Amino acid sequence: MSAKTVRQIGIIDIPRLRNLRRAHVSLVFPDAIHPSQFEDMLATMPLGRRYARVFVTGPDESPSAMVELRPEPEDFRWVVTGLGARKTDEQDSAHDVVDYWRALLTFAVRAAGADGAKRVHASVPLDGPAYESLLQAGFMAYAHQLVMLAEGLEIDCTVDAGMRIREREPSDTWSIHHLYHLTTPRPVQYAEALTSNHWDSRRGLNSRTRGFVIDDQDGLAGFCQIGGRGSQVTLELLILPGKLQMLAPLLGQAVKLAKLPPDAPIWIAVPEYHLEYVPVLESLGFSVVGRLASMVRYTMAPACDQPSRWANVVADVIERLPARAPVVTRYDQWGS
Repeated sequence: MSAKTVRQIGIIDIPRLRNLRRAHVSLVFPDAIHPSQFEDMLATMPLGRRYARVFVTGPDESPSAMVELRPEPEDFRWVVTGLGARKTDEQDSAHDVVDYWRALLTFAVRAAGADGAKRVHASVPLDGPAYESLLQAGFMAYAHQLVMLAEGLEIDCTVDAGMRIREREPSDTWSIHHLYHLTTPRPVQYAEALTSNHWDSRRGLNSRTRGFVIDDQDGLAGFCQIGGRGSQVTLELLILPGKLQMLAPLLGQAVKLAKLPPDAPIWIAVPEYHLEYVPVLESLGFSVVGRLASMVRYTMAPACDQPSRWANVVADVIERLPARAPVVTRYDQWGS
């Protein structure tokens, strides 16, 4: 399949995406948070493409496959949030789906580079055609994560004296970013290349994010970021090495301060370089439900090797001095 068949989603495609969602693969968390029809509608509008991008391929009257992405300009990246394909017939093979998705992902990477993004990220289940499609599109895996789920949390933990749990403040940004550097392997830092803006609390058109920190006598020792869309909730945790005992109190207080519904599904992806979090989370009610590969592909920004249109004009008007020619200025005495 040629990449020329890939196009941006149009308003007439919205009703036709229902057929594609039958084989939808959510890449953020399995069967959890994925783009909604509202975000698909945003992707059809020029201003809405700041928040969502959707590309489809196949005949105009019936798209065969799609890819959904979320631009994150604060981190100079796009994130692949979903892949979809029409429910195939018996004679169709998984190889056809891989071909569709590979072409869509290649096109999306070029669009991201043209938009100024430096990387395209994805977190994909290790089994299935989505992982193979990303590999064939030039993505590489740099880490693995365990996906854990809890159906509501009620954590009753006391906060020890000398600890303070509070909502993050703008002045905490650099401390949180430093905590990320202390807790994350260097190759992962290079692959993710997160800026300090990543830790800011924000509210989008269809999502929300809040951060909470825990302090002790040594300073900021842990961070919990709570995000979500609709009734689904996601967590991101960072705990200073040697202070794992702070994880449960931080998570318990963060859930209370965020006023989460008691029965809300809560998802967390634990990197395999933080497996020490897993026993603590399991004791709080989480269970492992899947495994993801964190993948990245670097984009290529368009370059222009054409000389400026003023170059010839300047060359014609200004007489160039010979190389290494000395410049001598003479001052004549007054009246000479």
